[in-house]
Amino acid sequence: MYIVARDGSGDFTSIQAAIDAIPEGNRAPVIVIVRMDEYHERVIVNRDNVRIIGEARDRTVLTASGHALEKDPDGSERGTFLTATLMVTGNHVEVENLTIRNDAGDGREVGQAVAVYAAGDRGVWRNCRMIAHQDTLFCGPLMPKVVHDIAPYVSRAECVPSVGDCPETRSRQYFEDCWIQGDVDFIFGPYRCWFERCTLFMNARGGWYTAANTPEKQPWGMVFHRCVLTGECEPGAAMLGRPWRRFARTLFMDCEMDEHVSPRGFSDWDDARRVTDRLGEYGTTGARADQQTRHPAQRRLSAEEAACVTLQEVIGGADGWNPARRNPTWFLCGDSTMADYSADRAPMTGWGQKLQALISEPVYVENCAVCGRSSKSFIAEKRLNMIELCLRAGDRVIISFSHNDEKPDPERHTEPRVTFPEYLGMYIDAARRHGAEPILVTPIARRRFTDQGEPIPTHGEYPSAMRDLAVYRGVRLVDLESATMEMLAEEGIEGTKEVFCHVPAGHPNYPDGLKDDSHLQERGAVRIAGLFLNRLAHPETETFSGTAGSDADFADMIAQEDHVLNPKGGSLPS
Repeated sequence: MYIVARDGSGDFTSIQAAIDAIPEGNRAPVIVIVRMDEYHERVIVNRDNVRIIGEARDRTVLTASGHALEKDPDGSERGTFLTATLMVTGNHVEVENLTIRNDAGDGREVGQAVAVYAAGDRGVWRNCRMIAHQDTLFCGPLMPKVVHDIAPYVSRAECVPSVGDCPETRSRQYFEDCWIQGDVDFIFGPYRCWFERCTLFMNARGGWYTAANTPEKQPWGMVFHRCVLTGECEPGAAMLGRPWRRFARTLFMDCEMDEHVSPRGFSDWDDARRVTDRLGEYGTTGARADQQTRHPAQRRLSAEEAACVTLQEVIGGADGWNPARRNPTWFLCGDSTMADYSADRAPMTGWGQKLQALISEPVYVENCAVCGRSSKSFIAEKRLNMIELCLRAGDRVIISFSHNDEKPDPERHTEPRVTFPEYLGMYIDAARRHGAEPILVTPIARRRFTDQGEPIPTHGEYPSAMRDLAVYRGVRLVDLESATMEMLAEEGIEGTKEVFCHVPAGHPNYPDGLKDDSHLQERGAVRIAGLFLNRLAHPETETFSGTAGSDADFADMIAQEDHVLNPKGGSLPS
């Protein structure tokens, strides 16, 4: 997960910088969270499998002011397709809770000015605002001039010599609960698109909501389902659309249309591009429900015809794509025992770092665990808030804290029977608000033995408090403390050195060696991840009981953890 914040509090200060940092060929979707602010930049998303999520739709704004009458260095006008504020050329890109504007102004003065250029396949747009004047949203392929203009960004989208009379296209876009605002032909292009519960808002100038140029052999173009058509123009000054090319295909299904919409419905573009029965309506409600006044050539679908216009039929394609059907994500909330580590920290490895490789089912793991965090400090840094922005029904929130809750500093310390369960409850509530499943995970045991070789529990009442909370809140529990205590007993003093991060002197990352009895090395991380998955699939109820060490020994142990993670002192790494 990357966080973009203009004030420097995130990983990047610009959206484009975050996109550029996404590695090639990622298996799981990379999540880019954009904090509330106004970002003045033009952005090209040329990566596949990306989720861009704004913190709050109306207060997270991407804006630029490119327009068609701008001059290139050679003095030529840039034209429509080089003006977009946000261009998406990657496949399977999802954009949520974001406002995208083109602030160039009235098309009568600046020409076309695109807010969104959706060029990839399987694009999903949820709860976004797209605002401009002429030509707000283009859904279609790239052209050689555009490819040249965006170089060196590698294009993944379809490319055609000319978008005017382009061949049949394969790419699809899905829009849900979006606000799309403009005036002249402000939703246009040849792609197959489905608009669900969107609001189409016509500016005061009036004009056409749509201008499709569907290829002749392409059975579907734009379908608007349960949308609202409104505006601020004079009554009747907003036309449903006009055919940009002769075979334009646009349907309005069960949409509400107010008095701003012309009773005429669609209109001809010119003598060659006229309304045909590929343009039509069904089930219109509101002030313009009477279809008897419509253009005589447009289609009035029967109930039987309308029943066949389905999401799957229009954008399903050969791959059976359904935007509502997705692989769930497991969000890991925890500390350094779970976190990801960079190559310069190897062989130190968090068990969450190895989870994705061991899962056979189609899920994604988003490891949000951070070194040095407790259940309290993780929330204080708004990390849970960022996760909550991403949650959907079917996801899981996997919660494992204690190591740092046990420490005495007030920024992290919680009381095991008071504030610790209170903070854990916040994670549970966040997950359930979005239909995700919370899973509590007791902390892994530290490598600590008596003189007789018996493992010593060091987490005090924190694990039992978590067990009790799981019962009280009806939450699934994975008892890793019990599982790892059993592992310590089985492997013994010497064997567990292969699990925890014991590194001999001379290692490139640890020249003086390392003896860490809290954190894992790679083989240990794999083993603990396997224990987690096994206990998840086959819940155990037995817990380990043993003899605790002295308070002084415990204080030495937790002090060592901070030193290993941050040997120079000061703030813990983020």
